[in-house]
Amino acid sequence: MLEEKSTSIAYLLWGLGFVGICGLHRMYLGQYGLGTAMLFTFGFCGVGQVIEVATIPYATQEANAQNGYQKESVEQEKNALNEQKEVEVPNATTEVEELDELDLEQASIEETLKKLRK
Repeated sequence: MLEEKSTSIAYLLWGLGFVGICGLHRMYLGQYGLGTAMLFTFGFCGVGQVIEVATIPYATQEANAQNGYQKESVEQEKNALNEQKEVEVPNATTEVEELDELDLEQASIEETLKKLRK
């Protein structure tokens, strides 16, 4: 089994792009083709290096998921969150219905109090 990948090490390797050695972070994460392409094109003329700042955490999670260090990949986590949101919607409707019932009870109590005061 391969070792668990670290986001910090990936960022350190990404930083070597500033001295002309681009793509080592992708090779570290097991994406040898993309890493080699970045190495020979100087990080896609620097544009790829800038984009990589945001994608390194995601790429590290995916590499760890493929190596069996995480229970779920990022895509599976997103699907699980969407399923939770779908489950929560009926609960929200139930709460609204309960509030409506409470409003009706309050109105009937107020009417009863008005009748008693007369």
